[in-house]
Amino acid sequence: MVEQGAGKDQRVEMRAENLHQGMRLGPIFYVVESQQIREFAAALRSASPLYQGDSPLAPPTMRLNDYALLIAEHFKGGRGGVHARHRCEFFEPVRAGQAVRVDGTVTSTERKRGKFYFTLEYETRDATDSRLLMRQAITSVLLNPEGGLA
Repeated sequence: MVEQGAGKDQRVEMRAENLHQGMRLGPIFYVVESQQIREFAAALRSASPLYQGDSPLAPPTMRLNDYALLIAEHFKGGRGGVHARHRCEFFEPVRAGQAVRVDGTVTSTERKRGKFYFTLEYETRDATDSRLLMRQAITSVLLNPEGGLA
């Protein structure tokens, strides 16, 4: 969402008033790199042969990063959030060298017990043939500018 050529950041502030039900985030596109897979597996301390070699598979939790990519592509500033709930559905493994597309939608927002909650549901698909690889939903509590719960 950064305006090309002008260098002007067109993202909106990460605030409760800028998040609304039905808001679409993405698409974002990227190629899954072997080195990223190996580094993520090493951080997990996993020695699984699935995550090694010339054609490694991505650990399923590696795609949690797509949440952060969708948020960062649309919003700036803010202190982030605290994950309150998370749901994943895995359909196919993500492979090194695979081009993927990620689209998301804010499916709910609410203030409850003095806190602002939002749910982002998103899908990761093969960018070539649109096969569904993974579907996720993350409910977060937005932090206020001071770093406390909004």
